[in-house]
Amino acid sequence: MKPTHTVLLALVCAFAAAGTAWLLIDSTHPAQPQVAVAADAAAERERIAQLESQVSELNEKLDQLLRLKAEPRPEPEARQTESSKPQAPEVQPTAEPNSKPADTVKIDELAERLAEIEKRDAAELQAHIDALHKGNGREQEEAARELGKRAAAGDEAAKKALRDAMKSEDAEVREWAIEGLNGTGLVEFLPDLKALMNDPVADVREEITQTLESMPPEQAGPLLISMLNDAEPDVLLGAIEVLGDMKYTAAAADLLPLTRNANEEVAIEASIALKRCGDPSAAESWVPTLGSRVKSTDAGERRRAVRALRQMKLESARPYLEQALQDEDPRVRRDAERGLRDLND
Repeated sequence: MKPTHTVLLALVCAFAAAGTAWLLIDSTHPAQPQVAVAADAAAERERIAQLESQVSELNEKLDQLLRLKAEPRPEPEARQTESSKPQAPEVQPTAEPNSKPADTVKIDELAERLAEIEKRDAAELQAHIDALHKGNGREQEEAARELGKRAAAGDEAAKKALRDAMKSEDAEVREWAIEGLNGTGLVEFLPDLKALMNDPVADVREEITQTLESMPPEQAGPLLISMLNDAEPDVLLGAIEVLGDMKYTAAAADLLPLTRNANEEVAIEASIALKRCGDPSAAESWVPTLGSRVKSTDAGERRRAVRALRQMKLESARPYLEQALQDEDPRVRRDAERGLRDLND
């Protein structure tokens, strides 16, 4: 044991002995007269408690010193551990002649893969373009749809391919190219569509009305209104239907005269569109006429009548729709069910 530890141990023992002796003497001291005041008794108890606390602290220090004595002493000369021994310098592998760093190799591999992907993508694009111009109807439809998807995703090459096809001398190619834009909402093609609004082929013009449906109403609406002057009924019906689906109220004044068109199909469609734009008057006037046709012996006429009544969504059409629930034609019954469900919702 070191000298310092010996001295501390002696002091702790002396203090512990003194404290214990004092407690013994105090316990054998003759009882004091009962005249001692309560304040003196309280002070005495406080001093006893302090002494007991000091004795307890001294005992703890004694235990600590005893534990310190029991610990093994370090050897005079500590042996070197394996970690403290000098390490031999690490030998770096010698690079092979003309070898590239690993990062450069990875970049080269990625570049090759990217080039392969771009080459394959370019080949697929060209295949769609060829199919659009030279394929049969089914192949042209599929090619137009794929080019439209690519254009909607921002593929500039696909956009160019569609624009080129819209200028083709083949009317079917122009029509399929326009159909490829259906549902894309690509307003950047509005000038191209506008340029074809006077196309000599009615099917091309009709397809324009369907493509405009996915465009913003404030931009597509005026173009559709201008197409209400088309002499071809199918083109006219397409423009009327889309204006109604858009609920383009700015077209109400242009739709109203068409509710009296000599072509009954045009007149009914215009009445439906006008009702969707907020004016049900023309549609209401058609309900009795259409309702009377629910009893027609011609199944096609019954289907057309019930379909129109369903699209009008007027409460006055309810009795005729309920009557059509008993029709022998399942298509008539299905339209009647849908019409009644729309009225109940």
